[in-house]
Amino acid sequence: MESSVIVTIIVALITAVIGPAVLEYVKSYVKRKEATEDPMYEEMESDILINEQLDYLLNELDCDRVWILQFHNGGHYYASGVSIKKFSFFYETVGIGIAPIREKFQNIPTSFFSRSLKEIHDNDDLCVDDMHDESRPAFGLRDTAEGTGCQSIFLAALKTPSGKLHGALGVEFVKEPKGFTEDQKDLIRDTATYVSGTLGLIHKFK
Repeated sequence: MESSVIVTIIVALITAVIGPAVLEYVKSYVKRKEATEDPMYEEMESDILINEQLDYLLNELDCDRVWILQFHNGGHYYASGVSIKKFSFFYETVGIGIAPIREKFQNIPTSFFSRSLKEIHDNDDLCVDDMHDESRPAFGLRDTAEGTGCQSIFLAALKTPSGKLHGALGVEFVKEPKGFTEDQKDLIRDTATYVSGTLGLIHKFK
């Protein structure tokens, strides 16, 4: 008789203590599963990964500004209805004392930067070691550089698996002009590949 009472007490304790714990675990699991199936949640996770890569570049290269631009449609031409090709800065990280420029580059027609964008499209990257050296090409970026403080810049293409250009990763020196070594360029290119792949998960690139 005493043993059955003890068993009953033990069962009651297990039900009272473990039961709620299991229930909370199940609730937590379902909540996490629902969150990870939410496209907005997936995009936030990807945004964090991309920003971490930009922070890594900023520290590893000891540069002043790193950003990512992506192309998008911005309305339509009145006469034809054809989409207007534009780009915007979607990510940016800057060093201490460096002004961000992301807000200045929203909904910019690609025609404003046709020379530099064509260079990236054709050769996968673009480099200007010193904006003040007029003996070397700046691909139409000098005037813009005067307004942003950029003294040196390297841009790497962001391309889909099929080779379509969908954006660019930019690295800038602002405090003083600095050349980019081949190792630095390779690091930027590798980061661009990683970022492009991460964006591809969000936008379902083909």
